[in-house]
Amino acid sequence: MKNNPISYNAPSDLTTFDETLSHNSPVRAFLAVKLPLELAATLHKKAIHRAGEGHVHDLRWVAPQQQHVTLKFLGNSYPHQLQQLISNLENDLADYHTFDSMTGCFRFFPNGRNPRVLALEMHSGQELKRLADICEQAAVQSGFSAETRNFRPHVTLGRFKRPGYVTHSQYFNLPSFRMTVGEVVLLESESTAMGTRYKSLHAFPLLPLAISA
Repeated sequence: MKNNPISYNAPSDLTTFDETLSHNSPVRAFLAVKLPLELAATLHKKAIHRAGEGHVHDLRWVAPQQQHVTLKFLGNSYPHQLQQLISNLENDLADYHTFDSMTGCFRFFPNGRNPRVLALEMHSGQELKRLADICEQAAVQSGFSAETRNFRPHVTLGRFKRPGYVTHSQYFNLPSFRMTVGEVVLLESESTAMGTRYKSLHAFPLLPLAISA
């Protein structure tokens, strides 16, 4: 497999959290690792190319700027819960260092018999799992519900327009790419006429790795 290093770029679309606090109504939120735009654009382009004319129109493809790995889905979240979560996570992630993650094989969710999502696995040893566990614990301590499903790190590439049996051979394989995970982001999910849009509410930067002399 091809190993293509692409460094993490911090998102530039952070919304001040005060804007969210000014509205006392809940927002749909989640914690995630955003893909660097360069990597996301590469995955998007390669996925569409590999799907080919026979299958490219079967899916609604996720725009590169929206690609991410969900660490913890929060659902409807009130400002006071998010404030507590931010406080907890800033403390819990204070000593957490950056790490590398690799893209893997594609997967169908929930399965190939009735697929709704085409996703790409992400591998990092156990680092993404550890990061998700920290987010889970901080969220539960902040009043959010505990997650009942197993954590499966992945990036959603597209959503199927209609159900229908598919096999891996009908689609494509992608080369492996490496990215450095440099921060966790609290995102708000908004439904618009153009589809779902994500806004960054808060970023939790991870410590850079020490460079040996």
